[in-house]
Amino acid sequence: MTVSYQSKVSSSSSAGFTKLLFLWRGSLYQVLYRELLLFMVAFVIISALYRNAFTDAQKEIFEKIVRYCDAFISQLPLSFILGFYVTYVAKRWWNQYLAIPWPDRAMHVISMYVEGNDDYGCMIRRSLMRYLILTLILVLRSISSPVKKRFPTLEHVAESGYMTADEIEVFYSLPKVEFNTYWVPCTWFISLLKEARKSKRIEDSEGVKLIMQEFIDFRSKCGFLWSYDWISIPLAYTQVVTIATYSFFITAVVGRQYVEGSNKMLQTELDVYIPVFTIVQFLFFMGLLKVAEQLINPFGDDEEDFELNYLIDRHTKAAYLAVDYLAKIKIPLVKDIYFNELEVSIPYTSASVPFKKKSHRGSVHHMPVPEDQHMMFLPEIIEEVDPDRSRSRRTSMCSTKSEGKIKPNRDKFNDSYGIMQVVQQRTTSNGCGEVGGGQNSNAPAKRGGGGFRQLAQRKSDAAQPVVLVSMTRRPSYNSGQWKPFKWKSSDCGEQRRASIGGGGRRPEQHQQTDVDLQKGDRPEAAAVATVVPEGRVNAAFVPDRLQHDV
Repeated sequence: MTVSYQSKVSSSSSAGFTKLLFLWRGSLYQVLYRELLLFMVAFVIISALYRNAFTDAQKEIFEKIVRYCDAFISQLPLSFILGFYVTYVAKRWWNQYLAIPWPDRAMHVISMYVEGNDDYGCMIRRSLMRYLILTLILVLRSISSPVKKRFPTLEHVAESGYMTADEIEVFYSLPKVEFNTYWVPCTWFISLLKEARKSKRIEDSEGVKLIMQEFIDFRSKCGFLWSYDWISIPLAYTQVVTIATYSFFITAVVGRQYVEGSNKMLQTELDVYIPVFTIVQFLFFMGLLKVAEQLINPFGDDEEDFELNYLIDRHTKAAYLAVDYLAKIKIPLVKDIYFNELEVSIPYTSASVPFKKKSHRGSVHHMPVPEDQHMMFLPEIIEEVDPDRSRSRRTSMCSTKSEGKIKPNRDKFNDSYGIMQVVQQRTTSNGCGEVGGGQNSNAPAKRGGGGFRQLAQRKSDAAQPVVLVSMTRRPSYNSGQWKPFKWKSSDCGEQRRASIGGGGRRPEQHQQTDVDLQKGDRPEAAAVATVVPEGRVNAAFVPDRLQHDV
């Protein structure tokens, strides 16, 4: 049975863990007192023989043996070997506990979706839970000695009410197999669940899915328990730790003896008959080994082993109570005592009042901020120019001399693939469109100092309509597969069209493509065109009056 001492360390005090040193059940003294007595008796006998029975020649030989054993002890890395091994065993021990299946989730789902408060409905729910618990019992009686002692045969399982006579006959009628058949009740569970679905006891197919999910989880954990019993920690690893620990203290019985005129490492001037610090070391190392012995198989009879028989009783009672008695009770729906209260005051007892604390609202919740620093504004930020961008601008400016050589090839490439160029249009101060930018377009942008209204005005002045770019080959104009489109312009769109078509501005060069050449016969294409800096008319951006905006 697991020893619980949580109530004794519920609060830290000056004697918190010290109180635990005087407990006996499950303590270090209970598991070590035999080995400790044997070690002390052997040490005292050897010490008495050295002082009273050995001759001078024998003492000289014994002193050499003592120095040799003492040197051997100092070379053995016992703390590392034991620490790593116990850590691994403790982790495996906790994982084995997590692998024990609990039927609580399954019983709630079954109680939810299996309809009917008559005898047949109750029989279905109780039988489903009984099959789950029977699967667990068949697993545990194969890996746990306490459960095996409780259910030595299947007749004892049937006598306890977990199996019927027909189910035992089916179990015994199975062909002789080499493996464990603890999973047979799982097939009965599935058959009964299908029967409940066919008889409309489970109306929702989602309910069948949820029940099967909980069943699969329960079945998987039973398999994990079986696997933990089957696959153990490698035997050689356990043997290494055991041999290292016992050889250390067998050698210490001789190596820690007091000898006259010796210059060994731990030799002291005080002649002691009882090695106090060696006993402390014995409690430490041998105690870790005993802890590993108790944790390596938690399904046995040790004090720290799991209470599996109690879990079987608990699961059975809780499952039948949930799917039968509690499933039939209808609790009336009433208003709680705080139903109409906005500020809820929950009472405390006089013993629990000191534990009522203020809730944490943040570490800087009460930090004051001076009122003269409450004004919000946009601080001035001078954006640094990216050196890569400035380098690319210098490169482009230096390449203007050879632009005449590259431009024909670029126009030929654009005409062949029907590439639409991007036109970046910036609004002037009067709100109308103007192509291009000023000389300081590449200068660092400076903002701030004008408040939110200036920021909004500045953003509206710098707004740029987006023009889509297509890198695909455009079909012919008469094919009807694609029609050029444009985004709807702003409020000054009509003025922009008038300035372009009316000829009120200086003449601009335009770019033509294959589609433009096909539209050359149309007078609208010549009258209306989108301004493209240093290029020709591109039909993709011609606001054709005969076509409609998308």
